[in-house]
Amino acid sequence: MKRIHRAGLAGAAALVIAGMLPVQVAFADWPETGLSGAECPVGNGAQWFDWGTQPLVVNSGDGEAMCRVAVNVGSKGAKNVKLGLTLSAESVAASGYSPELLGRMIAVQVSYLPSTPGAAGSTAAGQWVVNGDGSLTLDLPPHDVSGDLMPAAVYDFHFSVAPAVKSVLLKGQLELSADGLASQSVRPVSLSYVGDGHNVDFAAKSTFVPLTPARLLDTRSGIGAAKGKVGPDSSLTLQVAGRGGVPATGVSAVVMNVTATNPTAGGYVTVYPHGQARPVASNLNFTASETIPNQVTVPVVDGKIDLYNRFGTVDLVADISGYYTPGTSGSRFTGLDLPARLLDTRSGIGAAKGKVGPDSSLTLQVAGRGGVPATGVSAVVLNVTATNPTAGGYVTVYPHGQARPVASNLNFTASETIPNQVTVPVVDGKIDLYNRFGTVDLIADISGYYSADGSVFVPTGPTRVLDTRNGTGGFQGAIPGGHGIVVNLASWDYGVPRYGATGSVLNVTATGPTAASFLTVQGVNMLSPSQQAATTSSLNFSAGETIANAVTTGGGDGASIFNHAGRVDVVADLAGYFMKN
Repeated sequence: MKRIHRAGLAGAAALVIAGMLPVQVAFADWPETGLSGAECPVGNGAQWFDWGTQPLVVNSGDGEAMCRVAVNVGSKGAKNVKLGLTLSAESVAASGYSPELLGRMIAVQVSYLPSTPGAAGSTAAGQWVVNGDGSLTLDLPPHDVSGDLMPAAVYDFHFSVAPAVKSVLLKGQLELSADGLASQSVRPVSLSYVGDGHNVDFAAKSTFVPLTPARLLDTRSGIGAAKGKVGPDSSLTLQVAGRGGVPATGVSAVVMNVTATNPTAGGYVTVYPHGQARPVASNLNFTASETIPNQVTVPVVDGKIDLYNRFGTVDLVADISGYYTPGTSGSRFTGLDLPARLLDTRSGIGAAKGKVGPDSSLTLQVAGRGGVPATGVSAVVLNVTATNPTAGGYVTVYPHGQARPVASNLNFTASETIPNQVTVPVVDGKIDLYNRFGTVDLIADISGYYSADGSVFVPTGPTRVLDTRNGTGGFQGAIPGGHGIVVNLASWDYGVPRYGATGSVLNVTATGPTAASFLTVQGVNMLSPSQQAATTSSLNFSAGETIANAVTTGGGDGASIFNHAGRVDVVADLAGYFMKN
């Protein structure tokens, strides 16, 4: 997928919103309800004007404009108030863009701000629905409005337009409905976008199909590639489509556990879409002789992916966990706002207290716990940590009751603490975890699940969104213990619309830590980033170690990264994001 770059001032798209006339509505008893007016800010927002008297022009280089709609209801209030914005099928067709593409290039967030003190507000996801006639509709979920004050409710429409949108004129209407209202209150609106005419590339919205782990690559034995280590500054191409349960066509991305083993030097491996320019990103970081795994989500091009090794020689192993397919045939992701601990054998959470023995398994109930529904779950996303092992070995996580696959999820040495994200199918509400050698404590923190409901995935390819070593992402300098940062992932630069993301898939790397510690990574909504802080671990490390782990978040369009001790630099690469529609 081509990366989307922000346009310069001269070629930037602009947004013009006009044609909204104020409506005079008597503040009478219910059910007299209507639109009382609409305004947009001028300059820094210190002055306001009516939409019908002066057009709003916004440079999309800053990516945002905001307009306000006021709604009056009778003094008794209104039930099930619904405010919607619809763009006509005729003007959408005349734009030259498909409705789906146009809706993705015009991101909108709607916030309901009640006038009554103490009343609850709400925020719509900001995603257009394509109607059967080709029109686009954005609806705020129905809610009750008090009539104590005038106006009774205020709605903020935040617009963000993708750079390089060509010039289009869109006409539509704002519609207001409520229980007991004889007819909808409707007012026209016009939106005009002026740009340089370039297209914007978006990856397909996709759903997930989980698979029992299967080995697709092992350079030690010649599975999936020629037998022999991958050399320095060298790549191999891996065919993934048509193998291990992955269909031959219709695959937008795959989820795999990739393991580097027997490296002759410290280095890293980058996994990326086949044939595309290798990104500035890494998936596995290792020292000489170390065996290290990490889960990877990567777009598929022509049925293939590429794996690049930077230094020395190294054997690579890859086990498939599932794939994404365009459309709605698979499962959707629901990320948890707050990750929850489902297993800790050190304290007896989720299983009997005590280490898992050699050549032994434990069964973990995941459905109905930690925010996961009791039924209808096809797969779960967990951060699994092995700690206090008495010998070097590995752990395999797989669907409950099925034959244990020839695959591994965590590889470790004696006394090492190592985490890895695992995506695993659920059978009868359970999964199984197997330990090969020695004894080991196991910890599992749930971050989300797949089911018929939830969000679709949009792969973006590895894109660096944070590097505290050089200031990428707006933060420079190691993160001190007891402190955290919040990274905004909703940027046209990353291929993510300004509004509407419900979660993300990240590869997070800790480097140069001054002490043993762990990072906690969780999703946040950038419009209201304050929320309860998680205490679970996403990435564990020792002093001086460089180590990466995949993190899948829910909760919004940003990521909170918190360090618990010492100081550590953090690097994050975005693999894709989730959205509702």
